[in-house]
Amino acid sequence: MRALFTTVPLHGHFFPMVPLAHALRTAGHDVLVASPVNFTGVITEAGLPAVPTALSLNFAEIMIKDRNGRPVAPAKSAVERHEIAGRAWGRLTARTLQRTLNVVDWWRPDIIVSEPSEHAGALAAASRSIPWIEHGWGISTMPECRPPAADELTAELSGLALTALPEPDLHLHVCPPSMQRPHAPGSRNQRMRYIPYNGPATLPDWGLVERDKPRICLTFGSILPRFGPGDFRGVLTGIATALPDLGADLVVGVEEQIAAAWQPLPPGVHSAGWLPLSLVVPSCDLIVHHGGSGSTLTALTAGLPQLALPQTADQFDNAACISVLGAGRQLLGDVTVEAIIAACRELLTDPSYREHAAILAAENASQPTPADVVEVLRKLTSALV
Repeated sequence: MRALFTTVPLHGHFFPMVPLAHALRTAGHDVLVASPVNFTGVITEAGLPAVPTALSLNFAEIMIKDRNGRPVAPAKSAVERHEIAGRAWGRLTARTLQRTLNVVDWWRPDIIVSEPSEHAGALAAASRSIPWIEHGWGISTMPECRPPAADELTAELSGLALTALPEPDLHLHVCPPSMQRPHAPGSRNQRMRYIPYNGPATLPDWGLVERDKPRICLTFGSILPRFGPGDFRGVLTGIATALPDLGADLVVGVEEQIAAAWQPLPPGVHSAGWLPLSLVVPSCDLIVHHGGSGSTLTALTAGLPQLALPQTADQFDNAACISVLGAGRQLLGDVTVEAIIAACRELLTDPSYREHAAILAAENASQPTPADVVEVLRKLTSALV
């Protein structure tokens, strides 16, 4: 079986698919991953073969400018956030569609696996009658973004004799059932254990050293420190400077260029730089993050309490879910450093948060493995072809 994976050029959208891609290869199947050329290095660093679907694409440009180069007004509500994101994914699809079709016609995959924001793979699958799997990356696949994406792609859909974005032959969910949004009526669904992959990295020496104080991990992913609203780097620095007041070691996961500006590190900051979360969180007692799916689910696998400060997109769903299930807290709006310190103190001292986080970790571990899902995909492909 030949499996073509397609992804937008974002770590948090691609990384959740890596375990399944490797499981397919281990089972003897061929795998190829398609994405814009500026992201192919991330794919090959994950040990997977890559093929470009477009020249280098500036993610910020696609998100903040329409097809005519006009600035997109900032969102003022959840509805507007979904509209802006959906249209951005539509613009990205328009840029990658033709080369994706070329790859499909050349490589002739038996199955196409796409993350929810990458529509070129879905369109190619529908136009070439190939089974298509939607591989989720978190609690929500943001179906609210599909209508504006389809509207943005009206011309491209018409060119393929399609009237709407196709529905997948199978939805693949990678979060525990208690965290999952209700399934769409009539949809075919498959669960899979979330196995963190956070990029190639080496466990830092301090991760193995016994400690006599709590350890907090602070990260805001790869996008917000670069493209976040206002002085987001300054906000991140303010939080990092204040958290050691809790008497805890602080580990900060940020891009190296941001960490370099902090030399020497602020007092109490144990380490700063681009960190492999899956290796770091087992040595921590709490994580403070932006509510991104990768950070949320990676912390969940370690049974770690979480403080989420959501900023955009599905981050609000993730933060709310963790809070409702008792595995952490969320803080919304313009949050003060004092409020963050108080929330962290509560999360570190109240054992109920870790107990609820452990329940979610066990629930995740009980789900089918990627190796189990390989056989499901093989049978599905055989039945549909």
